[in-house]
Amino acid sequence: MTEGLPPNVPFHALTVKAHEEGYMAVGIDGEFLRLDPELGPIGDVHQPFPMGVRHTCMSDGVFVATWIDHELLMARMAAIDCSQPLQDGPDRGTLRTRTTIESAHHPKGSIWSHVLDAEPLALCGHSQGFAFVLYKKGIYAMGNDAGEHWRVELPTWPELKKLPRANDVIAATKTKGLLKVWSRGGGSQSYDLKNGDLVASHVFRYDGVLQQVYASNGHELLVYDNGSIVWRHEDSIVAEGKLAGPVQHAYWSEEEQAWRIAGWREELFISASGFERSEMQEIPVHIMNKNGTILILLNNGTWIRSSL
Repeated sequence: MTEGLPPNVPFHALTVKAHEEGYMAVGIDGEFLRLDPELGPIGDVHQPFPMGVRHTCMSDGVFVATWIDHELLMARMAAIDCSQPLQDGPDRGTLRTRTTIESAHHPKGSIWSHVLDAEPLALCGHSQGFAFVLYKKGIYAMGNDAGEHWRVELPTWPELKKLPRANDVIAATKTKGLLKVWSRGGGSQSYDLKNGDLVASHVFRYDGVLQQVYASNGHELLVYDNGSIVWRHEDSIVAEGKLAGPVQHAYWSEEEQAWRIAGWREELFISASGFERSEMQEIPVHIMNKNGTILILLNNGTWIRSSL
């Protein structure tokens, strides 16, 4: 442990989610570790389900995640209580012995869990619950008790129909009481979170395939497959540029009025004044503000302080 920094996370992290009692660290292979408010470990690392985690979100204090395995053709969605000790689930070999939904294994220690019959494409949490998108199925809004609030068909954008897979959904974000769903071709549709009514539909045309979208307080960071990024606010472009490689994580800093980005062996600070970059030897996988200090989690599990 480096002086004044949190202990290492003992796996390759996918994300670190804050909740009322601390944090939950999740690894790309399905490892879970509870962290206290100072990012110290609570208990041991556990694997509730023997699959890689695809999406995560906080839903009014409840941690929701999806697991998917293309080899086994299996997917799960489950909620975990962050205040309770974690548990180890079944091993991978036992999954092959359960061939019906009724006998299916589920993430161990979950509040609830569902077998998914299609690939989850996006997941977004909010104060009343969460919403998710299933491949070729639709968009579903749920409560924290896993009860369905509403569902709608997958969106399409006629102006994108001639572009390969341009209508494929890649992300879902939340802003001002709306759920916004995004496609590879830059299409977006906004739905009322309460009832699923379609509020708006747009296409943002840009040279590249949209891969990720981060959003907060009306600010949107669009990330493309060729390394391009576009910062938009209220549908107007604030800044755009090109990074060295994929974005691992990003968050909007309301205090600084800027985006902080964990990139490919680089850290970035993007404000209305321009871009600041700092090269790194390791790959940063998560960036966060902890009591006024910007901390970065590296892919080797080490925490460092931001240099920007």
